[in-house]
Amino acid sequence: MSKKGFLFGLALGGAAIATVAMKMDEDKKAELKARAQQGIADFKDRAIDYAFYANDYAEDFKEEAGKQFEDAKSKVADFADQYQAAKEAGGESFGSSLDQATDSLRSELARVEADEDVDNVNDDIVIDSAAAFGTDDAAKDDAGDPAETAAPEEAESEDTPDVDQVKDEKPVDDSATDK
Repeated sequence: MSKKGFLFGLALGGAAIATVAMKMDEDKKAELKARAQQGIADFKDRAIDYAFYANDYAEDFKEEAGKQFEDAKSKVADFADQYQAAKEAGGESFGSSLDQATDSLRSELARVEADEDVDNVNDDIVIDSAAAFGTDDAAKDDAGDPAETAAPEEAESEDTPDVDQVKDEKPVDDSATDK
């Protein structure tokens, strides 16, 4: 709807301008043309002025950015000089303290990883349900499922430790053999 209204207004305005232009005398046409040319010239002058303003602003910005960069550069150089002087005054304390901190972190990380490895050794614990819940094998035989009766017998083999044995045992330190 708005497109049709816009086009209708444009056509109506163009027709009105054409009608007025045909009915004008030559002096008025020349005056209207001179005003249009003066308006275009003024617009060009303002555009050129704004271009100069933008150029001046860009130059000022470059100059200020250069000053800020030089200030930052001098501050960094001063800090570097102070750091170098402090390092020379303290000997090798900066480098050696950094090395000590790094070694400390590495040893702590190795200790934590070794603790995790020891904790993971005891993750595979098989619990005999008959021993844990006090049920007898006769009740399981009545159920008639051979898989259930075979599982507790396999779980009681010599390879798998009893729950009480696992609680009493201390973890084995495998970190010495892993490295």
